[in-house]
Amino acid sequence: MFPGAHNFVIYNGQFIDQQADAGPTGIDILREAANPDAAYDSSARDPAPRCFPGTREQFVEDIVHWAIPAVGSDDPLPLFWMKGPAGVGKSAVAQTCVEKLKGMGLLGAAFFFSVKIRDKAAQFFPTIIYQLCFEFPDYRDLVDRLIRRDRTILNRTMATQFQVLIVEPLRELRKKGKGIGKRIAIFIDGLDECESENAQCDIITIIAAAARDRTTPFCWAFFSRPEAHIEGTFSTPDIIKITSTSMLPVSHDADGDIELYLRSSFENILRRRNMSLKSPWPSDDDIRTLVRAANGLFVYVATAVRFIGQPSSLPDKSLHEILTTISDQPYKYTVVGAPRSPFAELDAFYMLIMGRIPPDTLPAVLLFLCEMCGSLPNRQSVAFVSNRLGFSEVTFKAVYNHLSAVVHLQGQDEPPPYINADVNQSFQCLSYDAIVDLRDFVYSKLWGSIVFYHKSFFDFLMDPGRSGPFYVKSSATRNASFEGLLEVSLKCGDSYCIQGSELVLAPGVPDSASSLSYPYTNELVNSLLKAYLFRYTHIRFKYPPDYYGIDSRLQQQFQHTDFRKYLHVEAALRPRSDFDRGMLDCAGFSRFISGTYLFQRLSGDLCKSLPKFDWVSYHSVLYLSKGIRELQQVGIIRACDPGCVSSFMSSFPAETRDQSITGLYHIGHGSKSVFWYWEINVKSGYCREMRTVDLAEGGRIYREERFGLWPSAKELYPDD
Repeated sequence: MFPGAHNFVIYNGQFIDQQADAGPTGIDILREAANPDAAYDSSARDPAPRCFPGTREQFVEDIVHWAIPAVGSDDPLPLFWMKGPAGVGKSAVAQTCVEKLKGMGLLGAAFFFSVKIRDKAAQFFPTIIYQLCFEFPDYRDLVDRLIRRDRTILNRTMATQFQVLIVEPLRELRKKGKGIGKRIAIFIDGLDECESENAQCDIITIIAAAARDRTTPFCWAFFSRPEAHIEGTFSTPDIIKITSTSMLPVSHDADGDIELYLRSSFENILRRRNMSLKSPWPSDDDIRTLVRAANGLFVYVATAVRFIGQPSSLPDKSLHEILTTISDQPYKYTVVGAPRSPFAELDAFYMLIMGRIPPDTLPAVLLFLCEMCGSLPNRQSVAFVSNRLGFSEVTFKAVYNHLSAVVHLQGQDEPPPYINADVNQSFQCLSYDAIVDLRDFVYSKLWGSIVFYHKSFFDFLMDPGRSGPFYVKSSATRNASFEGLLEVSLKCGDSYCIQGSELVLAPGVPDSASSLSYPYTNELVNSLLKAYLFRYTHIRFKYPPDYYGIDSRLQQQFQHTDFRKYLHVEAALRPRSDFDRGMLDCAGFSRFISGTYLFQRLSGDLCKSLPKFDWVSYHSVLYLSKGIRELQQVGIIRACDPGCVSSFMSSFPAETRDQSITGLYHIGHGSKSVFWYWEINVKSGYCREMRTVDLAEGGRIYREERFGLWPSAKELYPDD
């Protein structure tokens, strides 16, 4: 309360903490920047993979001994890296070690990247720091004060976050005699699932530098696939000498553990069905066949157990199907003469799962999987996926029942967040913050969340050499997906009408639910769900690559979607000002004013958090010369009369046109179209664009906004 004070005494003082109501604490701000779903005990990861009792014991014992060295022994190296291909059980080993260390009170933190929760790198260190705060109260107090003083710390680079919120507070605690002292383990699983390869390497490098310089008391365990960039980073001279490496290979050395897992799992299947058999089931020969087919991959037997244990199936019949598939050796989609893949049996099993789907249901299943693969690795809500495919509740559940061995469904009954608003009104009555809260629920939780159990199934579906007729990016499936999105876009668009600057339900449309195939129970959620569906369809059709291989008839249909209504929906869903990428796909700042969309590429200080590349040459050559031409070819945009461009530009001062490249287009057709104007100044290196229904009104706003109302650096970074 009186930092640095000394040589005074206060008698009978009464102290009141005035900060209690001064806003969120530093820990509150930290929690918002962290990702609780990545914790070892998060419900989002339930059921978390863990080693079956009695399996992988030596690996677990070795890692625990690395984290907690024996008394009197030399300190182990501060970094540990367990590498291995997909499906061998790395995450199960990590989870088991974390739970064991947590029970001993020697776990600092853990972060589990996964296919279920594809995390942004910006959330990584805040999550680690947040967990450390609850293990060490003195450290928590320092972090709380630091973030209160400057909350922009959490918007800075990972290296800065690590230095300011981990290294420096721990150094201060040591000076005060309150250091953590002992060796504390921090576990990072699935690093290869982080959002970018550069971020993965940066995380290793930042942590290794601290470990090498002993600026923290932590030891760090990494678990990942041996991707080339990760292998290369761990192999650098400064890092390899402080890293202990272990390989978890695809090997028959794990056969004993796999057999133990299978026998216990089959006992559980019988117990859940209240079956007591006089003879062993499966037979010893069947168990040995499954173990041999697994080829050291735990993901194979885990998937097999889920497949056999489905409530809707006969266990003995499902087991027989798997054994028949193994004996038939259906590897007809592999290259003749090529070395046999360690995933051959797993692929054959996935072929079995897909091959059991009835022919009349298969197209819907492939559409569903195509959408899941297109949005991987984000966790998605049942409602959002189903409605953008036009699936009713009955259709979704019929599709899911065929995929329950490989697709995980959870949280089906989770209610939406509480929002103080009339649930019978449109979402447009909400503040932007409330829309964001409800948006996250609509995107990832409404009617439950769906994810692949394991990334190996995604890899299988995306490789035509492995999945053959079930390849989800085939021309037939992509055309069906495109056609379905068109139907959703047209249906949602027809349900709206524009009244002044407001978007309301069209006459004769009773509510938003009538436009949805799998609606929720109130108008507030349904109206937001429909708006995001309409927005999603337009975003999917924004870039020319989405049209490759699509039937020209379908391309022409999209020309007639309602771009005016889309512009109004976009304005209703977003804040008046925001970061964006614009139609030209370069990072900048956007505004919505009176139904007009404005975008400007930021320059100077305003660019410091944006991608660093020579955007002028990149976009002028690659996008303008190629992308716009392709959008014209599919009929999405049409150039306006050149005289119209000259007339429009004549209202701007001459200096803004110096060395500028400009374009004026219609997006869409007739009364459903909007104007799109853009300009790039090669000399000064800026890019601006506008989309508007009324060119005259949009031009007026454009002229006013461009010369004084765009944000300054101080407005964007008030605390920096």
